[in-house]
Amino acid sequence: MNRLEILETGNTPYILFDSSANVFRIEGKSFPEDCKEFYSPVIAWLDKFKAVNPKTLAVSFNLFYLSSSSIISVKQLLLKLADFQSMGTDVTVIWNYDDDDDDIKKTGEDYLKITKLKFQFQVNP
Repeated sequence: MNRLEILETGNTPYILFDSSANVFRIEGKSFPEDCKEFYSPVIAWLDKFKAVNPKTLAVSFNLFYLSSSSIISVKQLLLKLADFQSMGTDVTVIWNYDDDDDDIKKTGEDYLKITKLKFQFQVNP
């Protein structure tokens, strides 16, 4: 499976999904002009990755700003991860946030309620 790497820009996060290295992470700020367009390659990659049927999958999020449209796109991405869980994959979402950033922490807590995925909340050092 090819790896997906999208470099960070001034308004989009860094994304690395590399199944051979077992690294799945999204970090930075997310307020692209067109969220659907930006996140569509990530969703498509996950759709193809379903064929691999991994036993475990841990995806790390370290976002420090999400626009309202990004919140929706990230929710769709997390719902794709929930599809993996329904196929029997042990999915863990590692939700990193700054200690003083209650908004990002609460967003992760909201995603937990919506998706029923296993979340690990970690404060950034």
